[in-house]
Amino acid sequence: MKIKFGSIVVNGSGKLGGHVYSSNRGGNYIRTLATPSNPQTAAQQLGRQVFTTLTQGWSALTQSQRDGWDAAVSQFEKTDQFGDVRQLSGKGLYISLNKELVLINEPIISVAPSPGPINFPGNYVPVITALDSTIDMGFETAPAIPGLVIGSSGAVTAGTSFVKDKLRNIAVNAVADDAITLGAAYVDRFGTLVVGQKIAMNAYTVNAVGQRSPQLTIFAVVE
Repeated sequence: MKIKFGSIVVNGSGKLGGHVYSSNRGGNYIRTLATPSNPQTAAQQLGRQVFTTLTQGWSALTQSQRDGWDAAVSQFEKTDQFGDVRQLSGKGLYISLNKELVLINEPIISVAPSPGPINFPGNYVPVITALDSTIDMGFETAPAIPGLVIGSSGAVTAGTSFVKDKLRNIAVNAVADDAITLGAAYVDRFGTLVVGQKIAMNAYTVNAVGQRSPQLTIFAVVE
């Protein structure tokens, strides 16, 4: 649970007492915490495995390497949801960068890197077709490599605009092409495409040191 204090509490994000505190374009909101019906999905188990591997990897670093990660954190500052600049710990930075590298099938790095260029994935217009179960991402330009991560929300209701908690990765390290087709990957994760369904697609890139770009999310309707 993250809380920002002023003269009174002015913002919050996270889980507390059976509720989730968050915000969207309409402002702050509270919803009941839902317990997944199957908390042992393959994706969740893989995520735990990666976290365990990286935690063990941090312990295996030399003291000099850990000191290097601690010294590098000021170069990788991030702005949180409240607009405040935050720094990760050296261990947090090691895990944060390497989990993205693992995701795009790149080697884990042991020595703290310098920040690299972060390339936005570029605009795209998904064309989703039920007849042949295809999703053509329709990138205007070829996305940057080495890493491209594409996700989807699955089908959502017509009035849905907030899908951050519904997005799931369906393809990584896709070919750097402007016409990436992902129908089979979607069907494997969410099931059959149905004409008229509203679906959110998202994309972001990962650079050579594990930094991720801002995420671009676009809605499309199955044709």
